[in-house]
Amino acid sequence: MKIVIYLYVFTGVLLSSCEKFLDAEPTTSVTQDNYWRTQSDVSNFVTDIYATTFPVVYEGSIFFDEMMSDNAFLVWSGWYTNIRLLANGTQDASGTAPYNIWTRHYANIRKCYSVYENIDKVEGISAIDKETLLAEVEFLEAYNYHRLVFFFDKVPLITKTLTDQESKTVTQSDRETVLNHILDRLNLSIERLSDKTQPKGRADWGSALALKARVLLLENRFEELLPITQELSAKYSLNMAGDRPYEDLFSGMAENSNEIIFSIIRRASSGGVAEGHFANQIFFLKGMSGGDALRACTPTGSLVDAYPMADGRLIRENGSSYYPATPYLNRDPRLYQTVIYPTGNIKYWDGSSIQSTLYDPEDSSTQIKLQQYDAPEPSSSGYMWNKYVDWSPHAMVQITDCTNDIIIMRYADILLMRAEALVELNGSGSKSEVIDIIDQLRNRAKGGLVHRENYNTQGELLDLVRNERRIELANEGLRYFDLIRWRIAEKSPITEGYGLRGDLYGARMRKDGVGRSDRTVAVQGQERRWIEERFFNPAKHYLQPIPQKEIDLNPNLVQNPNW
Repeated sequence: MKIVIYLYVFTGVLLSSCEKFLDAEPTTSVTQDNYWRTQSDVSNFVTDIYATTFPVVYEGSIFFDEMMSDNAFLVWSGWYTNIRLLANGTQDASGTAPYNIWTRHYANIRKCYSVYENIDKVEGISAIDKETLLAEVEFLEAYNYHRLVFFFDKVPLITKTLTDQESKTVTQSDRETVLNHILDRLNLSIERLSDKTQPKGRADWGSALALKARVLLLENRFEELLPITQELSAKYSLNMAGDRPYEDLFSGMAENSNEIIFSIIRRASSGGVAEGHFANQIFFLKGMSGGDALRACTPTGSLVDAYPMADGRLIRENGSSYYPATPYLNRDPRLYQTVIYPTGNIKYWDGSSIQSTLYDPEDSSTQIKLQQYDAPEPSSSGYMWNKYVDWSPHAMVQITDCTNDIIIMRYADILLMRAEALVELNGSGSKSEVIDIIDQLRNRAKGGLVHRENYNTQGELLDLVRNERRIELANEGLRYFDLIRWRIAEKSPITEGYGLRGDLYGARMRKDGVGRSDRTVAVQGQERRWIEERFFNPAKHYLQPIPQKEIDLNPNLVQNPNW
């Protein structure tokens, strides 16, 4: 059978804000026989695997992973709708969201095996370069398989490129078999990369080891995880530079920080080739940059409520100074660096220059007034993301050409993995080190430290660590995975403050009648903006359905329970 390889002009991003990278027209068509000739062929092919494994936006990106959680709400319609259905629990086996997850990751895995099977054909490649490229592909294969296992549990373990006919007869492997394969690939990658320096944006020793840590965390294998966190601590450290070291990680000001383990690199477009990303278009409210902003994703009220007060106490903690009438006063600095809230400052482009105004989601016309621009379709929650917005003058105008890097793995996550593992393994005996870790993160952000007297049992410490993960890593695409692995997704944001079942809510509503045409919901005695109702059946939704299209093609595939 003649296999055709499609080569794309690789930009690492989507060619336009409404066009999937995978839908772009191929610029060259070649066969297996004449493609694998030079080292450049292999390198370009591997670069393409990076691009499709780590999209900056759309499905599979950290932002769309975040939208599946209780931290964020996806409001925009169109093909984004499939992610919203997954988030609110109304998807089914015939839906596009599970299908896209399944097919995207298996397409990437097929590319990985194309490299394994053809790299020996390449002439003139050095042993060192070959080993490095193989290590990168092993890292990429492991990343794609670990997401398949997480979403679907038992999946086919495919270890070669398949013909169309072979793909219709594969069977699922048990979870442990696939996990062992993932860890074997990562161990190979770690070994190959142990003595090599990689350019920014390519997998290196730390990236592979951090991914191994993440896989072990998702599987609750804490005894194996703990020593890896110690090993990574010898190489990485928290960003402490500047006046706002936390915010700088995501704004583009600290892209070379030693905290960043692996990130996606973006640069401004040049020569008509798109290289930036368009997070601003997703996050900006209508009117902030003409009519192009989509306000597609907004933070939720339960996320905002999770941030401590400036003195370190949670808003529901004994001794808290939280006052419902002034909910944004004296809060942890990370709240202000992550979320733009009502009465907070907001920037916008007025057609000729960048301006600043107070953000008001409930003015008399039920619009967000940005001086010269009235903004219909206001934020569904009353909030807007600040974290990962590119506030540079270029990106304020060209909102589809942002240049701040997107972090996939960073050291703060490793510290929180360590804290969780310590609590799970040692209970309250780990109190001192666990709180020391959390205080490191809070101190870096210039926030209040933990009130140690309030955390004495294993359960109290575990709640503390879980909440700290939520706020420290907000809008980094990890929250949904945490809710699922902790088996707390069926909880309600209204009653427990977290979870994927019941009413999702936003900002506090005014008491003067303004904006009261919107539906509201009571949360801790406060009237809050209602966003949507979500559904989560623990007998069903902890796994995604095997796409019905795949089962129709291959009757050997067994559907997950209750789908």
